Amino acid sequence: MRLFNLLLSLLGTTTAVLATNDNYTDVVAWDPYSLMVNGKRVFIYSGEFHYPRLPVPELWMDVLQKFKANGLNAITVYFFWSYHSASRDVFDFTTSGKDIQRLFDMAKEVGMYVIARPGPYINGEANAGGFALWTSDGSGGKLRTSNDTYYQAWLPWVQEIGNILAKTQITEGGPVILNQIENELQETAYSANNTLVLYMEQIEQAFREAGIIIPFSSNEKGERSVSWTTDYQDVGGAVNVYGLDSYPGGFSCTNVNSGFNVLRNYFQWFSNYSFTQPSFLPEFEGGYFTPWGGSFYDQCLEEHDPAFADVYYKNNIGQRVTMQSIYMGYGGTNWGQSAAPVVYTSYDYSAPLRETREVQDKFKQTKLLALFLRVSSDLLQTVMESNGTGNAVSSSAIWSWVLRNPDTGAGFYVVQQNNTVSRDPQNFSVYLNTSAGAVTVPNVQLNGRQSKFILTDYRFANETLLYTSAEVLTYGNFDVPVLVFYLQSGQTGEFAFKSASKLDFQLFGTPANLTSSKSTSGNSTFAKYTYTQAKGSSVIKFSNGVLAYLLDLPSAWTFFAPPTTLDPNVGPDQQIFILGPYNVRNASIQDSVVQVSGDNANTTFIEVFTGDSSITQIQWNGILLPTTQTPYGALTAQIPGTENRTVTLPTLTDWKVNNSLPEAQAGYNDANWTICNKTTTLSPVAPLTLPVLFSSDYGFYTGIKLYRGYFSGTNATSANITVQGGLASGWSAWLNGVLVGGNPGNASLSATSALLDFSNATSVEEGNVLTVVTDYTGHDETSTGPAGVENPRGVLGAVLYGPGNATLAFAQWKIQGNAGGSANIDPVRGPMNEGGLYGERLGWHLPGFDTSGWEMGSPMEGLNASGVAWYVTTFELDIDEDLDVPLGIELDAPNGTTARVMIFMNGYQYGKYVPQIGPQTRFPFQPGIVNNHGTNTLAVSLWAQTEEGARLSNATLFAYGKYQTGFNVNQDWSYLQPTWTADRLLYA
Repeated sequence: MRLFNLLLSLLGTTTAVLATNDNYTDVVAWDPYSLMVNGKRVFIYSGEFHYPRLPVPELWMDVLQKFKANGLNAITVYFFWSYHSASRDVFDFTTSGKDIQRLFDMAKEVGMYVIARPGPYINGEANAGGFALWTSDGSGGKLRTSNDTYYQAWLPWVQEIGNILAKTQITEGGPVILNQIENELQETAYSANNTLVLYMEQIEQAFREAGIIIPFSSNEKGERSVSWTTDYQDVGGAVNVYGLDSYPGGFSCTNVNSGFNVLRNYFQWFSNYSFTQPSFLPEFEGGYFTPWGGSFYDQCLEEHDPAFADVYYKNNIGQRVTMQSIYMGYGGTNWGQSAAPVVYTSYDYSAPLRETREVQDKFKQTKLLALFLRVSSDLLQTVMESNGTGNAVSSSAIWSWVLRNPDTGAGFYVVQQNNTVSRDPQNFSVYLNTSAGAVTVPNVQLNGRQSKFILTDYRFANETLLYTSAEVLTYGNFDVPVLVFYLQSGQTGEFAFKSASKLDFQLFGTPANLTSSKSTSGNSTFAKYTYTQAKGSSVIKFSNGVLAYLLDLPSAWTFFAPPTTLDPNVGPDQQIFILGPYNVRNASIQDSVVQVSGDNANTTFIEVFTGDSSITQIQWNGILLPTTQTPYGALTAQIPGTENRTVTLPTLTDWKVNNSLPEAQAGYNDANWTICNKTTTLSPVAPLTLPVLFSSDYGFYTGIKLYRGYFSGTNATSANITVQGGLASGWSAWLNGVLVGGNPGNASLSATSALLDFSNATSVEEGNVLTVVTDYTGHDETSTGPAGVENPRGVLGAVLYGPGNATLAFAQWKIQGNAGGSANIDPVRGPMNEGGLYGERLGWHLPGFDTSGWEMGSPMEGLNASGVAWYVTTFELDIDEDLDVPLGIELDAPNGTTARVMIFMNGYQYGKYVPQIGPQTRFPFQPGIVNNHGTNTLAVSLWAQTEEGARLSNATLFAYGKYQTGFNVNQDWSYLQPTWTADRLLYA
């Protein structure tokens, strides 16, 4: 006891630190322990969310509510310059999915902070790393430097987005608390005149001039450099709150025993390089992306394992991290042409919230930690007392971090297996320093890939736990204090109140074998309580008024604590406790009724604790339920599931078909196409031949491009064509309508070349046309050599050969891309939805296009030769209004098929299927993209890359799940689905 008080005295003499701010506002401040908002410490637990990857604004609320339900109090958001600016200095922040003000309003309505990440560069596996695509032609200058041409390019973007962010800062009543400058920009030289230092200062100045007064933050690219911190070689450009991103998992999608090695040097890193600031992980692994040709996310079992959240996230907190953002919280979809070439359509990311908006078990496990952190204010000001193998434990197989609050003495012991890969259980004792003296707690068990928080002198309500080896999920201040413990079933928990008296108790629910006994430490005597966690849940009512829930892990996953305040910094007296459902969105009290909104799949019991005896009934999703009161003051009722609910999905029939490659024929009229007549380019990459054929040089940035090269005479025997469309992209070429070659695509190659053999084609004296169709998987990020974003797309070079390999000349080249180029003729779906296929240009994918004159034909019949066929069908849905049924389409093709397929749902390109590369075969459609009530238009383009033709063997609608919900997913989505208009005919 004396030693414990002496330790606190010593710690207290070294930790009295005043809060720091950015000299513009003190609403957001910080010290070495935590961030402070409005004068209160807060643990920032955020999830990354990219609104462009979910182009239905109404569903942003769904994501935010599920984030909040699972304990997060913030969202971290990239803002994509490319999504808002189809052409130079033209911006759209108001049309449908680009109306970011709605996102800020929703965050405030839900009660979440926003960490803004507006670039200019963001990376994020986004097309061109989020840069406006018009910069891909080289006109943006030397990117990510202080170059003046580049400055003039990005400045209008920062001014526009900065003005919006300024109005939504927390100082203006909005939710935005931090503004990140650039992203993963590594400081390579510590010199005030270095171009990167000047660049950072330019961005910071531009945001300040736009009205941003909240602190600036950064995101270090792993531990690969030390950049932009005031605590290490600050020569300029440093931000207020330094951040380090980390993806330590190292998992394999094919070997479940790989990876799982935690990093234990974060504490030292932050102590070295940002010691005056809170330890901040602005991107910490919530999953990981998989590439073209890799494994699909559903195969990556270890990334979905809730043990990852349990071990890795607690490991971070054990190293004094008090700001953490999960990347991704929700990944979404790389619809249209929004992806960089390193990823395919799905951006599920193995995130805790699935692409389909379903809650993964990993998120449920994350919630247990997040709710604990929300109320554990003593954890927000700690020092590292000790750490290491065998530290404060009886076994060298265990590693522990020991944190201590120097003011209150509260102790936080994070225990994990020394070898975190291990799947073997370990039993040990833990040696605790408490205010009552040293205490040894036996029978602590960690199963394989498990971690625990063991607490000492943990204050809750007007009580204090002297110690506990049972994990605290949360506590609440109601009419009585309510503690929530959890353990894996079969594990032993032991806890003691600081009070010396032995308490009487009553046990309700599943038997927990709870025993009490007297214990001493030095001159202190206390009562300890020991139990073995049974399956299910039980409740203990102590004579001191404390109510304690004992939950096994599956039960804990169904525990929720919806706040009764819109302040993201939720206090223990601002909650309602709920146990049982799949998801709880919110809860409130009206008269004698507690109104709960949520989602549920299986019929189950719901238990609600409000601490108010006048509340007598539960309402679930608007339905009053027969309600029973428990002896300990909770309310219970049965809520419906969907086991007996029928969802009927139609078979896709009545397909219509048309040719989507008339351009392959020599007689096609391309009079309105753009002539490729440039002999110079701003691109840092030189063309292989002239004229320049780079698509961006002619204003066509996204999607498939088509070229027509003219030559005369019958002497030409071949052509060497080099095409660059990004990883996994392919291309095909036809001479006067006859396939002469191409490349099927390769997941490892961005550019491919082929010698096209003309021997099977017929040349004519005048007007030979070589038609080249090039696919596109996005513009590169800046890390991809040689020129990153400016790596050209389309044809890099074309050489025509005659007999004896004599070089002949093309008379002319023309190019065609997406309808209108950068004019953004479909502002609702935006500038990256379409490419240059004939069907795309004419709007065959849009609802309302008339196919009555087309022939009947199915993609299951397909093509018997090379070419591009376009298929359209419609189908009706009538899903019950109280059901959320995530829908998708599954495609398959016969083995050996070489083809490229695009899927359009109600005008949105929502899937790219490449059977020879993979991996994706199942493509989800979000409500708003698909109409749960009414008519839907489905279009499929089928590009057969060989003369064997191509067909699909399967195209089937399916449901990922079904949930009874209080969220409205069955709306009139017509504003998101503009229909076909005759002006599309101009692009034939």
